Amino acid sequence: MSASLVGIGVLQAVLYLFFIRAIDLYERESLRYVIPVFVWGFAVATTVSLIFNTIASVTISSLAGNQAATFFTAVFVAPPVEETAKGLALLIAFLVAYAAARRRGLVEFAGVMDGIVYGSAVGFGFAIAEDILYGLQFGSETFVMRRIFGGFAHAAFTSLTGIGIGLIPWVRGGFLKVLLPLLGLLAAILLHATFNFVATVFGPVAYVGLFVVLLIYAAIIIVWLTMERRMIRTELRDEVGAGTITPQEYSILPSYFRKTIYYLGLIFSGQFTTWRRARALHGTAVELAVSKRLARRADTAIRRDRVLALRNKVVALRGGMAPRTGT
Repeated sequence: MSASLVGIGVLQAVLYLFFIRAIDLYERESLRYVIPVFVWGFAVATTVSLIFNTIASVTISSLAGNQAATFFTAVFVAPPVEETAKGLALLIAFLVAYAAARRRGLVEFAGVMDGIVYGSAVGFGFAIAEDILYGLQFGSETFVMRRIFGGFAHAAFTSLTGIGIGLIPWVRGGFLKVLLPLLGLLAAILLHATFNFVATVFGPVAYVGLFVVLLIYAAIIIVWLTMERRMIRTELRDEVGAGTITPQEYSILPSYFRKTIYYLGLIFSGQFTTWRRARALHGTAVELAVSKRLARRADTAIRRDRVLALRNKVVALRGGMAPRTGT
């Protein structure tokens, strides 16, 4: 397998990563979190999975033969091992983001879309590393076929774990905060195992099922983005009267397309400084909307302080007077 072919595969994985991040229209995740998660999938999760899968395959092969080892490792060993290894990256990213939120007042990992972005990031990293290993073992054709038809497979699996973790800030009670990530991980394992079973028994039919799964994800993303748009409109309505945001900002913030047109107008007119300031201000305003909604769901001192910090940051970015401090 040539180095150029590997390079094209890696570029494809990176493009997938930026594509899924771009779909997060209202609260795009920081690359300082997304890239390490991708690297974890490429290096750490792949290495851990390779070790445990190899041990299981050798053990089963010595007891029941190579054919049984291939089937049982693919269906019963690889899914829990690989999804746990990938899911650990998401848990670490969530804990780091949560610590940053307490310190800086920013919400970096909260919600369904965030879970899909981070789950996809670690999945894309894992998939390209796995495909390179398969290509070295079985040849370039195997590498190309896996890249074309299965590039989103691991992203689809691990996004379920990401959704479970991303919902932690949105639920009340410690029981649900523990249960949802575990259910997400279990769903990821089951989806992965089902895909591997169908691929082992029926071959390419598995990719038809994967396509259906991706269509379901598309529907979930559309629904969540619609909910986010309504949330931004609702939570920022009273910020206009408080002077935190202007009526013009309120009119464009819930609409990705209006906001994009506004940015393009600033760029084409050469107002690059205003464009950069507007992007920072609008991003903070969306964070404010999310934080206000989370504070409504669980009114704690930390979340109230986060709302106040973000509200003051919006005003500071504009260079105006501090607004009222009530939530």
